[in-house]
Amino acid sequence: MRRAERSRRRERLACFSFAAGGDRTDVVVGAGAWRVLASRLPDIAPGRWFLVSSKKVFTLHGEELLAAGVEGLDRKPLLVPDGEAAKTWDVLGRLLSELAARGLKRDGGIIALGGGTVGDVAGLAAALALRGVPVIQAPTTLLAAADSALGGKTAVDLPAGKNMAGAFHMPRLVAVETGTLETLPLRAFRSGLAEVVKSALLSRSFFREMPRLAPGLSARDGSAVAEAVRRSLAMKARVVAADPFERRDLRFALNLGHTVGHALEAASRYQLAHGEAIGWGLLAAIRLSEERAGLSRPAADAARAWIETLVCPPLPPAPALRSWRGRLNVDKKADREGLVAVLLAAPGRTTLCRVTPRDLEVAFEAAFDASLPSYNRSGK
Repeated sequence: MRRAERSRRRERLACFSFAAGGDRTDVVVGAGAWRVLASRLPDIAPGRWFLVSSKKVFTLHGEELLAAGVEGLDRKPLLVPDGEAAKTWDVLGRLLSELAARGLKRDGGIIALGGGTVGDVAGLAAALALRGVPVIQAPTTLLAAADSALGGKTAVDLPAGKNMAGAFHMPRLVAVETGTLETLPLRAFRSGLAEVVKSALLSRSFFREMPRLAPGLSARDGSAVAEAVRRSLAMKARVVAADPFERRDLRFALNLGHTVGHALEAASRYQLAHGEAIGWGLLAAIRLSEERAGLSRPAADAARAWIETLVCPPLPPAPALRSWRGRLNVDKKADREGLVAVLLAAPGRTTLCRVTPRDLEVAFEAAFDASLPSYNRSGK
């Protein structure tokens, strides 16, 4: 029996539910999650369902999902481009037009099969079609499975910045079939680990378990990955349930590392994957947290070690290093008084701090300079 098969057999199917903004979301993680999806579909909406995916993802996983016995699902997928190219007005418009032409009704819904970008555009289409139909997220990347599939943030990009047009539309079900994560290229897997590390920093219990889980995550052990995904989603569910529409500042905590990260990602013209950019953003946030929020040196050192050994973010391209600062003024957490940074006072405890672009620039430069020796030694 292959190691991957043994690993899947050891996994337990983890299930939990939470309510956010009046809507209940069920979460299922583990081998067999898509069978649960198939059984739940008629209860969520008895009508016709449509599958949104990309050609690459559907080729890899589409038949497996269809084979789970999903009744009422149109077997012909609606395909969108891979990556950020999916998140444009043109793609969203074509998606909405095709859903209308193929007969989507209020008693039907949308299943998003893919990574975070598929989930974003499919979720926004579900929010807009017929003024809102149910959406189910079936993430196939670690980044989406550990973070973006849960929480209801849907969006497309604008020339001004990433995720600048969107809506909150909570999924009715998040079904993480963990076997799909084994097909990820190493770079995509490491990118997803950035959100896992972020989640560990935002949860005291998860932070305590990370030393045990880190070797398994590095080796891509299925049971370690499934536990990390479950812990990440459970942490996010608690935050989203308390602040579903980001009106109480509680949900801002989930943006730890994202102010610098989003700016670097956009400035690189998405040559940096999302998690890679967030890895650099987390390093900058940790540096600033030590200076402004009292984060202890041992906690900061542990976080840096996880980012450098698990995420291994590549060096940003030179043009991005020159221009990323100019992207800070479109950060979604900014208000009329300026930038607000999420800082870490201790594992599981965040604080919001007024900062200037120069503050973030200095923190990033310090983190960047401190990381260079390890890059020079490893030849990254």
